Amino acid sequence: MTYSTLIIGGGPAGLTAACFCAQPAIVVERLASPARKLAATGGGRCNLTHATDVAGIMAAFGRQGRFMAAALNAFPPDAIRDFFDALDIETQADPDGCVFPVSQRATDVCQALEQAAHDTGTELRCGVRAERLLLATDDEATDTPRVIGAVTSHGTLHARRVILATGGQSYPMLGADGSGFALARDIGLTVTPPLPALAGLHTLESWPATLSGIVLEHAALRLDVPGHPKAWLTGPVLFTHKGVSGVPALDLSGTVNSLLAAARDAGQPPPHTVTLRLAGQAGRRAADWRACFETWRQRHGGRALHNLLSGEFPRAFAAALCTLAEAKDLAVARAKKNVLETLASLCAECPIQVTATESWDRAMVTRGGVALDELDPRTLACRRRPGLFCAGEVVDLDGHCGGYNLTWAFASGRLAGKSK
Repeated sequence: MTYSTLIIGGGPAGLTAACFCAQPAIVVERLASPARKLAATGGGRCNLTHATDVAGIMAAFGRQGRFMAAALNAFPPDAIRDFFDALDIETQADPDGCVFPVSQRATDVCQALEQAAHDTGTELRCGVRAERLLLATDDEATDTPRVIGAVTSHGTLHARRVILATGGQSYPMLGADGSGFALARDIGLTVTPPLPALAGLHTLESWPATLSGIVLEHAALRLDVPGHPKAWLTGPVLFTHKGVSGVPALDLSGTVNSLLAAARDAGQPPPHTVTLRLAGQAGRRAADWRACFETWRQRHGGRALHNLLSGEFPRAFAAALCTLAEAKDLAVARAKKNVLETLASLCAECPIQVTATESWDRAMVTRGGVALDELDPRTLACRRRPGLFCAGEVVDLDGHCGGYNLTWAFASGRLAGKSK
């Protein structure tokens, strides 16, 4: 038979498309069950959107966020929450704006989406891999290649329209193995080279690794690169055995990887000048710390600096700062002016140099994908390959942590599903 809609990929974008697309429809998913990655998001809680408006969602994607306007205006965060409420998934927003199911179970979201797709009449086939897209020519005079289906590991499927919703390349064990990029390239589409994003950062310095597991609850990071915005990204920063993680680090990782890739492509060594500044106390400047040290000198002259600092920071981090400033085990009254100057600077902004990020096995999303100029943002239809639509992470869009990427997945899946 010829389906009205063939959806390749059973993740959040694909299942949402199935809820809105023309029937008869079929979803093919290469894993044994759908939405495996969705079930793991938010630590198994599923941060499915953010309590902001359309402008707030687009801002989390940077300059490319404007591409999302049509999809988001038709299905903004409030509408997404209403959609899930109609599926008996009540949601709630945390103080930081992240929206989760009240049940705190991502599996509830997955099951509701799968059931909603089933209720529309969509057929779901798991364990089926799409191997290549089928092309035909609508008009021999123009020789316009049209996508009319796909060859799969279980036979050929024909459809009037195909939605590519295979995800990106992050966490391949959960289904996103980059196969959608290969399908797109094979029919001549431009694919921006994929890079890991929302991934932990590896540092040149070894001292962060000695603090593995320690969290700075009130911290901020920014890239210190010429031409890059100097905005601070705030939130808890976690030290790891390779460097740093936490929301600010994850949000910077895609840009860091882009800079590192550009250096590799130019035959240059990793740009160790790509630094991050670590603000342990937001708003407290070096001058404030110098004044603090002077107070300590007068009141607690015999106490060690690292003990005094442990009242401001986690003890191990305070000790690491003192070691960096060559003030290890030094009483505050015995510390020379230049040592206190160095320590004050480190307490305000502690630079670290980034050499890499976590790999695909640890990255949460993909930077790169089907180039935006290949798609009509009003419909997500492929401009040069009629019959093909793209949705979700397979598209060259990636945003910050906080439910933004899933918002795009749901909104783009709906738009691709409804478009003709």
